[in-house]
Amino acid sequence: MFSINDELSEIAGMYLLPLREIESEVLSRQGAKVLIETPLGFKYVGLELVRYLSNRGVRAYLSSRNTWGACDFSVIGDYDYVLHLGHALPLNILRIVSMNLRVKVERRGSVTVMGIDGGPRVVFAPIYYRPQPELVSRAESIINDFVKVNPDVVVAYALPYLLYAQHVASKFGLRMIDEAITGCFVSFKIPGTVLFIGSGYFYPLTFKFLNPRSAVYLLDVFRGVIEDVEYVYRRYLALKVRAIEEFRKARCVGVVISRKPGQLRRDLVELLVSKLRGAGKEVVVIDADEVSPDVINNLPVDAVVNTACPRVGIDDLDRFVKPVVNAGDVLKRNIFDLNNLLIW
Repeated sequence: MFSINDELSEIAGMYLLPLREIESEVLSRQGAKVLIETPLGFKYVGLELVRYLSNRGVRAYLSSRNTWGACDFSVIGDYDYVLHLGHALPLNILRIVSMNLRVKVERRGSVTVMGIDGGPRVVFAPIYYRPQPELVSRAESIINDFVKVNPDVVVAYALPYLLYAQHVASKFGLRMIDEAITGCFVSFKIPGTVLFIGSGYFYPLTFKFLNPRSAVYLLDVFRGVIEDVEYVYRRYLALKVRAIEEFRKARCVGVVISRKPGQLRRDLVELLVSKLRGAGKEVVVIDADEVSPDVINNLPVDAVVNTACPRVGIDDLDRFVKPVVNAGDVLKRNIFDLNNLLIW
């Protein structure tokens, strides 16, 4: 049913990689030392690539880190290459990386190569799910009725689901967005009705956080259901309001910065410290490798301002024991303005 693009190679039966483009970069340096990193759900793909490259003379290592996004790649000087698999590199992250590192970026088809002054060459390469006929067949049976009610819906996707999205858009004659979204960035005007092709709520909620007035539906290709994500968005919104209310009562506030190259915002620290002190709060700046509940819950402060990924101050709120707000919340004129929750 599905033809595999000549530029893509199949891995483990259900994944596709631009293996030729990866090889042309990595094999150009004899005996290269390579670190391969992936999100948790794609570790098996990383293992297969380690095996493949090792058989071609590459010193390939598999990273144990969970990479949450393109902002979260390794900068380790003793590797020639870091292969960062599974994430798109959006413009907002590239801008932040360029503030923190001297980089030169080249785009080669579906692969982006970032040369770091004094560091490795980071290769951002997609992992695509190979559409499974049984999943597509089940999805088609429910999409037909949905499209009748929502004829102007626009198809959206995160990078791994590109081929599923292309099939759905083509099959039902729907408009599809030009490029993948991430959890913090959408490069186009958000349409009134969105059908996100993927699984889980993380990516479709991006649209609601940026534009609450849009109607966003998730087609979960693995569960074979279409859901309106409005009720999930409203649950997060309630957590957000509660966190803001508790934050306003805090006396000692920690401003947390992350060392991740696409999240480190030194430029926000002085602005935040000035505004918080002006509000009568004691402020301490905290340097963190990762802004996680394990870190935050053990800090000796009443509340935290997160300067790293804004999704930390939204998705993880029910895992924090103290109020956490984002830098964008504090720097807004009105902290209760919830029309755009992804301002950095």
